[in-house]
Amino acid sequence: MAECPEARPHAEEIEWFPARDLVDAMKAEGLELQVGQTGGGTATFFLRREGSHTFLIGPGSYNWNDPLESQFTTAELYYGPDQYDEDGEPVEFSDDEEKTITPGTPMTDTAQEIAANFHRFNTHPNPTRTDGGT
Repeated sequence: MAECPEARPHAEEIEWFPARDLVDAMKAEGLELQVGQTGGGTATFFLRREGSHTFLIGPGSYNWNDPLESQFTTAELYYGPDQYDEDGEPVEFSDDEEKTITPGTPMTDTAQEIAANFHRFNTHPNPTRTDGGT
């Protein structure tokens, strides 16, 4: 069973937000997020668009009764592309691809940052290439 945000140490010092807040903020940026359970009660946002690489945003604590009420915090929120090599192994994110959100960042700013980097990443000529070549 997943640990609830209230049971974590120093939870009163960390500001939690429901998934719905970021879903709504991303809609304002013209992008749709989906919330999924990615094992052990962990919630992850999936940002997809036809012809683009998927971005993962998380982790959070999954709410089985209402996924849009899953809890996330900017104290532990990162995002980046979901990439795999030709053998199906995860590709490490380069420093310019994996991002963290500064704790306490307003939701609209968080959505704008994620959207800008999603669009930037998906305009790379070959976003799956990891050797830095052209």
